[in-house]
Amino acid sequence: MNPEVTIRRAELEDEVHIEVLMSTYFLDIEGIAVEDFVIATIDDKVIGAACLMVEKIPEVHSIAVHPNYRGKGIGRMLLDYLITDIEGQEFLFTRTTSPSFFEKLGFIKLEDSEKKELWEDCAGCNRFNNCKQSVLRLEIKKR
Repeated sequence: MNPEVTIRRAELEDEVHIEVLMSTYFLDIEGIAVEDFVIATIDDKVIGAACLMVEKIPEVHSIAVHPNYRGKGIGRMLLDYLITDIEGQEFLFTRTTSPSFFEKLGFIKLEDSEKKELWEDCAGCNRFNNCKQSVLRLEIKKR
């Protein structure tokens, strides 16, 4: 029997669990409020977390699933929940060193030059030419 996965908004008491999970993948979440995250739980145990930032463009800022639960569709569940927060948007973007995960979810890889147009921190980065992050876009209306 498979335990049921619950996706919900994070609360203050989830903060340490999110920090531990994100640190597993060396993801920087400094300055992001815990309330900006959604989490996946099984029996009240945090097994996944994701954060959407909507500034100039909607962006998946961070997404992680505990290694023991990868490959079970939890990342997709988190992403689907995030998409409900951006109704009316045409696209969702991400910068990642794991493009294959996002491509499996329907994202398409864009040219690196588009990073400079989409994100100010990329435009001014002195390591842009050696950047390991791919930029991807999901057309929301096609899902």
